[in-house]
Amino acid sequence: MYLLFEFYFYLTYYFYLIYSKFNSVTTQLAIPNKKTRFEPKVASRDWWIERIKVTQPKYACYWTHFTKYQIGQFKALAELDYQVLGERVSTEGAPDSGLARKYPIKLTEKPFWLTWDYKTFKDFKLWTWLQATKALDLPISKQAETWFNYFSIESNQIKAKELLDPFRKENQKEFDFLLQEEYNLVFPSASCIISVRFNTPSEDPFEDLEINDALQDSRLIPVTQAGEPIRKTFLKKYLEDRLREYLALGGLKELLDRKPLIFANKSYQLHSIGTFGVT
Repeated sequence: MYLLFEFYFYLTYYFYLIYSKFNSVTTQLAIPNKKTRFEPKVASRDWWIERIKVTQPKYACYWTHFTKYQIGQFKALAELDYQVLGERVSTEGAPDSGLARKYPIKLTEKPFWLTWDYKTFKDFKLWTWLQATKALDLPISKQAETWFNYFSIESNQIKAKELLDPFRKENQKEFDFLLQEEYNLVFPSASCIISVRFNTPSEDPFEDLEINDALQDSRLIPVTQAGEPIRKTFLKKYLEDRLREYLALGGLKELLDRKPLIFANKSYQLHSIGTFGVT
């Protein structure tokens, strides 16, 4: 019973598995721009927030040169883009009219693990989708572009990073000593969570993003009240749903932003091997 409770608590708040294989690289990341011991770890929340503060325009408050009515219009058309673009709906005059373009993943429901009110969720769902769409250089309406820029104040960009906290490796829950006691009573051949494989998107734009297809967790698969292990098919579907939510709420943009760092690290490792014979 404790295993079952622990498992659901763990999966609800700690989805660090969904972070790409880049996480296993960053612990030894040794790209040329050396960081001091006091700088945040690459790809951690603090690292992303620092990048926002250093590289992004510092809009401290919302624009005032548009009326609330105009902003409402811009947002309404941005929401129309969210509903229509990439759905292969024949809508004359739409930004993607006549184009066979694949847009970022969209959500139809608020994730159960998110504690924000529904209005806040809708705003950030729309903004993170537009952000990923722009990163992929996909067409959106001018009004959606204006609303995106209006909403892109520094505090909202930081809040969007905090939204992904449950998925970050740094939030991994420490192993509970009560679990260890139970582990001493099971067979060594019992299946572990890492054995649960789930599908990850591999088509454009997910190519070369190196998304894990398993939870990097050696804990045992928990059992039901009847003592039966939870079915892997159920766990597979559960994890695929969480991955979809991660990608739709800013995860895709982070993966795209980390891609150059992955290549830089690989290039650096190859260079080190060629020069010194070791990494």
